[in-house]
Formats: sequence, C-alpha cells, structure tokens
Amino acid sequence: MLHNAVALGATSRGRDLVSVNDSRPTVIVVEDSDEVRDVLTFLLEEEGYNVLPIEDGETALVMCRRVRPALVTLDIGLPGPDGREVLRRLKADPETSSIPVLVLTGMDELVASVTEQGADAVLVKPVDLNDLRRAMAALLGRGT
Repeated sequence: MLHNAVALGATSRGRDLVSVNDSRPTVIVVEDSDEVRDVLTFLLEEEGYNVLPIEDGETALVMCRRVRPALVTLDIGLPGPDGREVLRRLKADPETSSIPVLVLTGMDELVASVTEQGADAVLVKPVDLNDLRRAMAALLGRGT
C-alpha cells in the first residue's frame, strides 16, 4: 500500500562507504532488521542503486549529512533515535531537509503522523516490490 511519504535504515557492516566517483544514485537504507536490510540492499543494488545500509538512527543522521544521498528509506522502529525522530531531525536540518525520505513501516496507524512530519512517501510492510519501485522512481524523478 503506497501513501504519499517513506523511509528506512541499517549499518555498513564492513562495506566500503559510497564512492564519490560512482554515478549511480545513492540510497541510504535505515533498517534495524538484518534480514529486511539485506533484502532491501540486494533489491536496490539489482535496480542499479548504490546502497549504504545502516541499522540505527544516530548513524543514519551522521551519514545523511556526510553522504547526501539521493534518497533515504527509513524504518520507524530503530535503536537510538527512532525513525520518527530521525525523520524530524532530517527535515529540520537545512543540510538534509531536501533529501527525499521514504518511510517503511509495519505500523499502518503511523502513516498519517509520519506524513505530517515530512515523509515524502510511506509504504506499509510487507512492501510490494512494484510499489517500492514506483515510489522510488517518483521520488528520484525517474518516472514510473
């Protein structure tokens, strides 16, 4: 189910950080579940994105400022600052406020509140791959 707002997360776990010479759009995936983070990373890399997986809110905030990704997928239930706090801080910071945030949540009842907080799109888990592709394409201006 696609709504007009989105986000998620994970940790880099030994991966190289984003290459400045990589022309692919960078997506930061913020998700505390190893399985969900790994699947999203795999799927997004297959779609041609450069992916930086992050597992907690504090690291996500630091890396968004450092990397300036084309898009952030954000889970709500994170260790450290939760996804709602990460979203609030991203949208309040002039350095990161323009980064599109796609929120991925298993809590349907949070869709309205995260949209009000500035999420650019929201998908409710379990996420349909076609909905994910459409939401990302729309947020990145790649058409559908």
